[in-house]
This record gives sequence, C-alpha cells and structure tokens, in this order.
Amino acid sequence: MAGYGSKDRKYLVIAAVIGIVCGFTIGILIGVFAVDNDPDPNPAYERSIREADTSVSKKLMDAMKAANIRETLKYMTSNPHVAGTKFSKEQAEWMKEKWIDWGMSAEVLSYNVLLSFPSEVVGEENRIELLNAAGNPIFTTQLKEDSLGDPELERDDLLPPFNAYSPAGIITGELVYANYARVEDFHFLQRNLSLNLTEKVVIARYGKLFRGDKVRNAAEAGAAGIILYSDPGDYAVPGAKVYPEGIYLPGTGCQRGSTYLGRGDPLTQGYPAKDYTYRNSEESIASLLPAIPVHPIGYDDATEFLKLLGGNEVVSSWKGNLNITYRYGPGFATPDQDKRVRMNIFSSNEKRYGYNTIGMIKGEVEPDRYVIAGSHRDAWAFGAIDDSSGISVLMEVARAFSTMVDKGWRPRRTLVFGSWGAEEQGLIGSTEWIEEFSKNLGERAVTYLNVDVAIDGNYVLRASATPNLKKLIYETTKLVMDPEDSSGNVYEKWVARSSPGENGKPQIGGLGSGSDYASFLQQIGISAADYTYTFDKVKYPVASYPTYHSVYETFELVETYYDPDFKFHLASGHILVELMRALSDSLILPMSCLDYATDVKMYFENLRDGEIGTQMIAKGLSFDDFESAVNNFTTAATDFEERLAKLDKANPIEIRMYNDQIMKLERAFIDPLGLPDRPLTRHIVFAPSSKNSYASDKFPGIVDAMFDIENNPDVNKWDVVEEQLSIATYTIQSAASTLQPF
Repeated sequence: MAGYGSKDRKYLVIAAVIGIVCGFTIGILIGVFAVDNDPDPNPAYERSIREADTSVSKKLMDAMKAANIRETLKYMTSNPHVAGTKFSKEQAEWMKEKWIDWGMSAEVLSYNVLLSFPSEVVGEENRIELLNAAGNPIFTTQLKEDSLGDPELERDDLLPPFNAYSPAGIITGELVYANYARVEDFHFLQRNLSLNLTEKVVIARYGKLFRGDKVRNAAEAGAAGIILYSDPGDYAVPGAKVYPEGIYLPGTGCQRGSTYLGRGDPLTQGYPAKDYTYRNSEESIASLLPAIPVHPIGYDDATEFLKLLGGNEVVSSWKGNLNITYRYGPGFATPDQDKRVRMNIFSSNEKRYGYNTIGMIKGEVEPDRYVIAGSHRDAWAFGAIDDSSGISVLMEVARAFSTMVDKGWRPRRTLVFGSWGAEEQGLIGSTEWIEEFSKNLGERAVTYLNVDVAIDGNYVLRASATPNLKKLIYETTKLVMDPEDSSGNVYEKWVARSSPGENGKPQIGGLGSGSDYASFLQQIGISAADYTYTFDKVKYPVASYPTYHSVYETFELVETYYDPDFKFHLASGHILVELMRALSDSLILPMSCLDYATDVKMYFENLRDGEIGTQMIAKGLSFDDFESAVNNFTTAATDFEERLAKLDKANPIEIRMYNDQIMKLERAFIDPLGLPDRPLTRHIVFAPSSKNSYASDKFPGIVDAMFDIENNPDVNKWDVVEEQLSIATYTIQSAASTLQPF
C-alpha cells in the first residue's frame, strides 16, 4: 500500500478536527433538543408538587369487601384474646404475616408490662358472699357467667369476671348502695344523709363514669371495698329480649374492665417497658392503682343483696330497673340485720409480654411524614364489638391500600397501621409504642386515626376529634355511601339523625381518654380522631351497648343483630380509608388551623361566661390576658389561612414549610410539665377529666382545680387556678406564634 504524503496528512488532520467539532455541536443540539422536549425533565420535582389523584378514593373503596371484614371478625372472635395470653400473641403474628403477604413491611414489638389476672387456684375464685349471723356463707355470686346453652361459653380459657388491678383481700362489712359512685353520690350519702362509710362495702352500678374513678371515689369516702354491677336500668330494657334471643344483657352478664387510673405500663411511667427499663415499685404508683378491692357481678346476683338493704328508700334518680325497693343502707333490714357481705378477691398483678403489630406502606415523596391509623387487638373475652370490629375494619383498609400499591400508586406520605396490645388494661400497647418512639413521632407524625369500636350500633355515626380535623371528617362522610340507602351518603344521614352542632352540622365531640388516641394527643400533641357507628340513644336508652365486656360479645351477636351484611363495618372502613388517603396524599395537609382557633375561642368564652368563670372573676382573677392570647391566636390563624391560599405550589420547599406549621400546631398545646398531679397528661386545651377519665374537659387545668374547690370546701386551690390560668394564657399565645410567617 502506498504511504500518505505530508500534504495529505495535513488535510486529514483538518478533516478530523472539523468532524470532531461538528459531532460535538450536533451532540449538544441533540441534547438540548432532547431536554427541551423531555415531558418529565425532573421526575422527583414533579412528584414533589403533584396534587393528589382523587380518583384513587373510589378505587380504594371499591377494593374493600364486606365479606373480608366478616372473615377477619370470625377469626378474631374464634378464641378469647386477653392481653398477655397465648392467643393475643398468636393474633399479633397472624396480622404481621398478613401484612407482609400483602406487600407491606411489618413487625411485632413486645413490651414487658404489668398486667392483672384472677387467680387460677381452686378455692381462690373471686366472689362475693352473703354471710349469716354466724359468719357462714348462705349465698355466693356466680364464679363465671352462664353459658346459656352455648358450649363455646364454657371454655376453660375464658377468664372469669374480674376487675383488673384490684388488690387482693377478704373484706367483711355492712353494705351501702352508692348509685353510680360519683363524687356527688358520695357527698349526698355523707352530707345529706350523714352516713359514715368507713369500713363499709359499697355496691354501685356501672355507667356515667370510668370504673376506676368509681373505685377511687369509694376509697376516698372511706369504704373498705366496692362491688360493681350492671343495672338493667342502664344495660337492659324492661320486657326486651336478652342474649341470645336479643341484644340485651342477661342477668348473669358481667362487665369486666380495668380500674387502673394511668396510661401505659404502670411500672415504667413515661418510658417504654423494655427488658432494660428500670421498674418502679407498685407502692410508688399507689395513686394510679385501686386502693380497695373491687369486683363486678351480674344484676341477678346484685338483686340478692340489694333487696335486703335497710335504710331509707332512695330518691328517684338513684333507682334502677330491678324489681326491688332501692334503699341506701347501711346494712340490711329486719329480719336480716345480722347478715353481712364478704368480698373474697384473689387477683394478682404480674409482668407479662404485650404485643403490638406495626405495618407500614412507605410514602413516595415524604416518607418521613406518618399518617397513623390504629385499633387495639385485645379483648376481655371474644370481643366481637370491642375491639374485633375495629381490627377487622383496619385490616381491610390496609389490604385496600396494598392493592393500590400493587397497581402502581403510592401515597405521598407514609401510612402506618398499629394493632395495639393491652389497651383494655390501660391503653398500654399504644402508650408503650409512643414512649419508645416519642422523639421520632414528635417530629414526623401527622395525625392519628383511631378505630376502636367500628360499630356498636347501626343507627348513626358518632365522632370525636381535634378541631383541625372536623372539616375533613365532614367532607369525608359526604363521599361515603350510606349503608342503608345507596342513593344517599353518610353525612346526610348523620345530619338527619343527630343533634345539630354549629352551623347545623353534626356535633363532633372532644377527645377524653377512652381509647388509644389518648397518649398520641396527651403526651406528644398529635392531632387525632375517633369514630364509630352507634345505636339510637332514644330508642335504646342504655349506657353502652348492653353486652359490653361480657362473654356474650360474640360473633353471633354481631352477625345476628348488629350488622348481618357487614355493610356498617364496610362504611366504617370507607371512612377510614378516605381519611387516610386525604391526609397521606394531599399536597397541602387538609387540617384547618382556623377551625382550631375558632373552637378555642368558643371554649374560652364558655369558660369565662359560665359558672366557673363567674366564680373566678368574683375571686378577683382577670381573663383579660387570656382573652388577648385567644384573639392573637385567631388573628394568626386567619392570616395563616390567607397566606396558605396564595402558596406557590411550584415551590416544594414552601409546601413543606407550610405543611409543617399545620402538622405541628397541635404540639404547641403541650406543656412539658403536664397538668397538676398528671405529669403525662400535657395538653392544655383538651384532657380527660380528672374526675371522669372517659370525659373531655376544655382547659382542664383550670376546670379540675375549680371542681376541687366547689366539691371540697376545706381545700384551697385558688393558687392552682391562678397558675393554670397563667399557663393557659401562655400556651395559647405560644400557639399563635407558631403560625407566624417565617
């Protein structure tokens, strides 16, 4: 081959350079063209500013099936599952495996907690006896509820009736009837009737307030023990059919339940009950545990004692529906005046493991923001209503979300599902989880949605929530089909069948401490909601659904009488799935700061203008600074909503900043020192009443101190009232500052 000359090589070099330059230029142009025409140049950015796909709402609801809820309820009620027993752990593991099978991440977390159980020793059965003059028993209450012909109710693993955390003891004394064992009931006995309750055995009916408060009130009045029973005036209707022929409580039915006045593991208050955690002694937490023995009995047994009582006939408001003449006592009338009552209680407290199952669907854009939904898993027996109805709904909601993820959809924020153990003994499982992860949750949790009892009736919805979630609840129920009428929605039926609240809307109550939302709200300030389908309170004038916490709360009860087609369970699930979707996927969190401010102003005015405020003003206390703080909060919330309406939705940083202000407003109401004598109850606006743990007080520090002043003339707590007024003023002003522009 002939070689190239120098001139030829020169031309080749020039040609090569020109080719390189041209290729580079064309590459740049192609790149520019490709970028300019790329329909999604920055996928992460586009996801960060995308609005929620609202069509997912219907797809989620369509994915849910009533038959699946029924199947889960059938499984959950196939065995009694008291916390700390083998079936409680078995069910926790079952849920974990289900969630993993559906593509979720899931784990079971254990906590070593103090639980309470009746003795298993023969001869040490808890019981109440009627003694003759010689001290021999002539009547003994039932040791377990009658099976009523159902072999499932004869199982050996069904715990007999008992009240958790009752101290053991054998107490003998005269009997006194104390109505509902409220503070005012004991005041009436002591002040109006001049009865000395020292060393007496009190008998009181369930209803009106938490059973643990009843025990505390009896102990403070000097009683040596207390017997609780479900009066047919509160849990049955004369002439109505009792279980299994109807929904009402038979005379043998007993309401089990805890009498612990705290939340979480009693021995590790404020800290998670892990194996490494230091335990306090039971003596050091005596104020949280009952000081006197307590035991529940059925109304058939209660009749045997109450019909013998002496003393005056009670006032009409103290009468139940037993076929007796209700009397106060003390002691029995002639010829039974020499008889006495003996309580034989052998329960004990012991450390056992409780189990939470936690499932998660990771968010696509903000995986560090958690929308949490939960339901407790434990029950006192089969728990078909409390709480297997709630768990069954939660499971179907989790499955529906999983099916959407399988189809390529994923929520903006992370969904967390919590199945709590040991709620019945004292909100233990949820509280331990919160205490273990309080730093994480305090920074990252958006809301907590509680579905404890999905249905305890089939008439109308009942809801409670922090004010910032009310609007979302109203809008959600407008999207859910009414289970009785497919042409209408839940909201319309709710309006038609409930007492109107503000602006004609159904009332949404405040949150006390009746379920697992309590520690989320009260300890770390996470906005929360709770709801259930309930019964017609006019048609069924009972304290709660009649078979509450008895062995008669069975699958057959639910399927036969409450929800044969499981359509109310399904509607409950539709509400939860839409609440979770809206909170987890909306670009801007659907939580109203202005609604919160509006309600706080209403609470303030009700306090100032009511009886409590009148007394405070008469004492020389001023509401001026408090009113100024409330007005500042209202102004700040109004300004915030106006700025929010002008938000640059193309700016993901600005979106995140505003959402954080919305999310963390609830944290501003937390006082790290807690309420007086309740260091772990820290919310200044809402808290369970210190006199009725189920109820919700507004500005509880003030209300509780005023209650003590009104009901105990010898107690001077005006300094506490003044201090709590100051704290409330500071807290509301601080909340206003969190809504200021950056």
